[in-house]
Amino acid sequence: MKRSLLQSSVFVAAALGILVLLNVVGLRLFKRFDATKDGAYTLSQATRDTLNGLDEPITVTAYFTEQLPPPYSANARYVRDLLEELRAQSHGKVRFEFIDPSAAGEKEGKKELKRDIFGRTFREPTEIEKELASTGIQPVEIRVVEEDQVQTKRAYMGLVVKHGEKSEVVPLVQQVDGLEFELTTMVRKLTRLKQPVLAIVQGHEEPKPEEKLRQLEAVLSQNFQMRTIDLSSKTEVDPDVDGLLVIGPRTPFKPNELKAVDQFLMKGKSAAFFLDAVQVNSRTMETTPCDHGLTELLKSYGVTVGDQLVADGKSYAQVNVQEQRGYMMVQMPVPFPFIPLVPRLESGSAISKGLGGIAFPFTTAVDAANGDGREAVVLARSSPKSWLEKKPFNLDPRRDWRNEQVNPDGPKSLLVQVSGTLPSHFAAEASSSAPGVAPLLASSTGTPHLVVGGTSAWLQDEFLQRPSAALAANVADWLALDPAMLAMRSRALASAPLQPELSGSTRTAVKLGNALGLPFLLIAFGLVRWRLREARRLKASAAEA
Repeated sequence: MKRSLLQSSVFVAAALGILVLLNVVGLRLFKRFDATKDGAYTLSQATRDTLNGLDEPITVTAYFTEQLPPPYSANARYVRDLLEELRAQSHGKVRFEFIDPSAAGEKEGKKELKRDIFGRTFREPTEIEKELASTGIQPVEIRVVEEDQVQTKRAYMGLVVKHGEKSEVVPLVQQVDGLEFELTTMVRKLTRLKQPVLAIVQGHEEPKPEEKLRQLEAVLSQNFQMRTIDLSSKTEVDPDVDGLLVIGPRTPFKPNELKAVDQFLMKGKSAAFFLDAVQVNSRTMETTPCDHGLTELLKSYGVTVGDQLVADGKSYAQVNVQEQRGYMMVQMPVPFPFIPLVPRLESGSAISKGLGGIAFPFTTAVDAANGDGREAVVLARSSPKSWLEKKPFNLDPRRDWRNEQVNPDGPKSLLVQVSGTLPSHFAAEASSSAPGVAPLLASSTGTPHLVVGGTSAWLQDEFLQRPSAALAANVADWLALDPAMLAMRSRALASAPLQPELSGSTRTAVKLGNALGLPFLLIAFGLVRWRLREARRLKASAAEA
């Protein structure tokens, strides 16, 4: 009896020792199993490469209020887990700490509460809260249930990333989707010796960045140094420019400008062209022809830009029109086929993979062909029920489509990318340069990247939404940065909707299976286990009898 008790005690002690040892080892070795399809909770290769290349430490300070209610508590837990992974991957080069500004204020002894004219309580900000406000981190009002009452509470959920004397701020972690991309981008920006330069071409009545491209410039300025460039008096693009953006020119490029853009690409640099056949007034739907003069230049690179608008009878956006209803004017949404809506972009490129729900207003078709050393990839297509609208364009939203005869022959390519060896548009002049003039390159050196779209409207403030902004950022990254970053940004936006061709009964079965399938399997497993144990018990009882 004593021996049996001793053996049990030794077993319990050994088990406790193993558990303690595992916990100690777990403090140093952090590992999780990711069961998601696209590895949403696993560090991407771009993040791992960035962290492995760190020479100096990065400090992340997470300012989070303690005991946050759901779903904010889950966000705080995700942030802690992500920072743990970053620290482990960087071998300690990433350091982090969590600080509750409210708790820090209590240590300062500032607990005195005051009331405003509405009777709401508040207290004077502490020194740490004043410091956070200067960095851009402000408290947010959230609703909590305390003492059986719904109350409003001030909470902090921000991050500060520091490297030496430089710092970057995430003012509010309201959603964790894309947080890994945001932190990796900040680390790269802080440790980068030179920020890449993107230049927006001006001088042809293009939309001005400060007027119609403010959101686009705000998105791209996170990773790039943005500037405008006028090529009208230049023979070449500034050598420090890494990528060109040609957005919505309305007047033709001059010969010297075409040559400057061509030779920019021949030097292995990259450019994106978003061109319009017409400029559309979104209020009156009146059109003004655009003559950018870039068609023949792009043909040299295997890209053909159409001059007819793409209309889509299946996937389109809606516009609001005013209608008189009695004594009132009401806004009525109507289908508008001239704003094709692409539910899901093509997955053949890192630019478009995982993205969808992007509208391409007033776009033309763009086709690209493979060539000797040149690879072309379609990024976005309209639906099979699309067609090309002939001139003159009738864009009246009240247009009666019941009497229209259209012949859908889609899909149509709306956005393409080209990379590899490109022939110069001025190859014939390359061997006949005048003495004293820098010779022209007949073909590209390096690997230039080229993106061409049939509309610039999707980049303007009126139409730029979150998915569109992600696509624009992907295009810019592909032109001048590490393409590995693209997949990380798109992974945060990817979704897995049910296929539209599924029947109603199949959809219902899938939904019920997702909701009730796992609980049912657990119950079934428990019943089977119970029946097996009962059978063994009865068998043992019969044997003893």
